[in-house]
Amino acid sequence: MVSEEFTKAFGYEIQNRAFALLSMSGIARRLKGDPRNVFWDGYVKLEHFNAPRYAEAARRWGFDDQPTQWTKIRGALIGATPKFMLQSLLKFAYPKTVEYLEDLRRMRGVGPGDGKEFLDYVVEQEILQIEMMQLALNERYASITRDLESFFRKYRDRELFD
Repeated sequence: MVSEEFTKAFGYEIQNRAFALLSMSGIARRLKGDPRNVFWDGYVKLEHFNAPRYAEAARRWGFDDQPTQWTKIRGALIGATPKFMLQSLLKFAYPKTVEYLEDLRRMRGVGPGDGKEFLDYVVEQEILQIEMMQLALNERYASITRDLESFFRKYRDRELFD
């Protein structure tokens, strides 16, 4: 059984991951060949990596992991952000993502006992997103690829549930 606080927080996080996949995919498709795409395409790769892990948690705890209509609309709108506005989008999203990390840490504290490793993963993947944003804002794209690959190696074959 999961608490009401966790239900609200994890339901939001599921939609947040769906939104990120939709929006980042839209941007990455339009940036083929652009050096900045290391960040946007890397973010898409991270969300694809996250998806089966989140789906397992959703199934285990009885959540619907399908994006809502509102999530789809928001994802399409942000995914269509004009190229000249992408740096501004990152500057806007960065502090909000840092704040959201604290929400995820709180969610981890009220989560189901059988989900400790998964909830640690949720926090760690958000930290990775923040680090990727910092690197993109500083145009250090090669480091993004290195950090992503390290994260993927760490979790590729790791079981997140007992």
